[in-house]
Amino acid sequence: MTHETTTHQTDEAKIRTLFEDLLGDWGRGDGEAYGSRFTEDADYVAFDGTRTRGRREISASHQQLFDKFLQGTRLTGRILSIKFPGPDVALVHATGGTIMRGKTRPSPERASIQTLVAVREGDEWRFAAFHNSRVRPIGGGPAGFLIWAMTDKLWRIFASGKEDA
Repeated sequence: MTHETTTHQTDEAKIRTLFEDLLGDWGRGDGEAYGSRFTEDADYVAFDGTRTRGRREISASHQQLFDKFLQGTRLTGRILSIKFPGPDVALVHATGGTIMRGKTRPSPERASIQTLVAVREGDEWRFAAFHNSRVRPIGGGPAGFLIWAMTDKLWRIFASGKEDA
């Protein structure tokens, strides 16, 4: 086993722990801890396209969600892959889901695919970027396509004209 392989295994384990800690922070409704998993200047893109910048804003915005709409929810997820384009940077692909309050399993309509960029800061890893997209394949026959197309139409009717972020 080479030194590089051992280093990548250690770094991969730290990144997996970082991801698990992020899930745990969500489950405790702890916006401060959740935000602490990100760099000071992190970029965070939520499933709806909302972009949040910086650790403090990520912490504050999530605490508001945890205190209201997402109170009592739990985040689930699984890392699909970790690639190291450089010694201090990792590209992470993961799945995500939300177990709503009073439920025992993630809501299928909340299934997500995520791309995260982790960076080394000293001996620690933090996320510098996070992009979350809901899983909404176009397939599924005519009915599936119709549902997919209708969501675009509904958005155009009710949300168009809002300022882009």
